[in-house]
Amino acid sequence: MKITDIEAIAVVWPPPEKHYWTALRPIGRVSELVVRVYTDEGLVGIGEAHGAGMPFPNVYRQNPDGTLRAEGASRVIVDLLKPLLMGEDPLNNERLWAKMFNLCHEIGWAGAGRGRSEILTAIAGVDIALWDIKGKAASLPVYKLLGGQRDTVPCYVTGGYYQDGKTLGDLVQECETYADLGYKAIKLKIGHVGVAEDVERVTAVRQALGPSIDLMLDVNEGYDVPTAIRAARLLEPLNIRWLEEPVHWYDRVEGLGQVARSTSIPIASGENASHRWDARDLINRGGIRVMQFDCTRNCGITEALKVAALCAMQNVRLAPHHDPQIHGHLVAGLPVGEILETFPAADRDPIWAELFSVRPEIKNGEMTLLDRPGWGIELDENTLRTRGVWA
Repeated sequence: MKITDIEAIAVVWPPPEKHYWTALRPIGRVSELVVRVYTDEGLVGIGEAHGAGMPFPNVYRQNPDGTLRAEGASRVIVDLLKPLLMGEDPLNNERLWAKMFNLCHEIGWAGAGRGRSEILTAIAGVDIALWDIKGKAASLPVYKLLGGQRDTVPCYVTGGYYQDGKTLGDLVQECETYADLGYKAIKLKIGHVGVAEDVERVTAVRQALGPSIDLMLDVNEGYDVPTAIRAARLLEPLNIRWLEEPVHWYDRVEGLGQVARSTSIPIASGENASHRWDARDLINRGGIRVMQFDCTRNCGITEALKVAALCAMQNVRLAPHHDPQIHGHLVAGLPVGEILETFPAADRDPIWAELFSVRPEIKNGEMTLLDRPGWGIELDENTLRTRGVWA
């Protein structure tokens, strides 16, 4: 089997009408990079990517004739990775991954105007598409290729965003709605207001939902180390499942380790880890107990398996960030798989609501993987036509 073509499509949605704030910034436009890898045997692999390699406004640019041209990771795929992979056997994912990753440190690429983050995001989309081909060639879902631990996985809902006019009562009602949908785990955003106010917010939710619902807290790197330690100690009595990314970006390893040693709450991080070496440092020096490596943001499934092996050796659980239609296979296939992140509000996450004509379903807080080859998903061609920009 040979690769005959690679296609990259930046799919972009406008910002939500209601601002969703995390600790430091609002949620802006939502995008997903769709990749399709074609083969001479008729198999087509679907990949997805998002993250730092798709910076706004650089996802696309307007040509002089008014048409749009995709930029960022999309162009890396078409201009750099496609020529590198044409004619290759798509089943040789390890060798192809190494060829792509080598672009990050080969002499001359900095002068080509390609940022390393763009390359890592592009690798993610292509590698994920190669795994789809691998599953389709074997007539197996990817989660069975990875080990097939189970075909259902628990999910949590990410909510509790800060919004203008949102009261404490509104927050409690929102979380009660998630519990009514069958979710047994809810992640709340904190860090946008003072520590005392956030403790009040979390306390109100805990009192309303009782002890049977797990609560996780996501600071989105909003605290310095002393504030993170103070907040963690105040939150400990509320039985928090994990505290996520509690310290600023510049101290996300050593400072994170200080926080981990100062609290009984397990620390989660890794969505911004670029590769296995970042993951290693978070585990060994950052003291994390939950790894959130996002293979759709950086480097793909091939690298995520290396990260999962590190987790297995250090008794760290794997709970990937975002894109449950892909990460569900990791969590279902591997013994270290813990839980999936989901966003049930369509205005917050239109990807889940609009990008697929076929995808897994989530009921009562559990995702059931489809018994279809590869990822099992099918893209909504109407969404691609109306929101997609081709590289």
